[in-house]
Amino acid sequence: MQWFADSVSVRDQVYTFIWDDEEQQAKLLLTKENKLVRFKWIDDEPQCYFEMEVVQDELTNDVALAITDFAAEETIAERKLIWDNQIDYLISVLGA
Repeated sequence: MQWFADSVSVRDQVYTFIWDDEEQQAKLLLTKENKLVRFKWIDDEPQCYFEMEVVQDELTNDVALAITDFAAEETIAERKLIWDNQIDYLISVLGA
């Protein structure tokens, strides 16, 4: 997950993500090896989570990264900008 955060540590299924010396913790809710990971931010609403899933088209074999992120109405624009920046960085790391 080096594209997602500057640093990541894990303890008891709680991940600490660090960006520019700011920490945010998330609990791992679900994982499917090489397919899907789902987290819930510790300080977020109980029903809210975010996940990243690798999706492959059956006809073309194209692969995509699907992001699902539940957010309060007032934070949608901010979360969208954050994800756009993270995905842009991932694309640059992959050289795509």
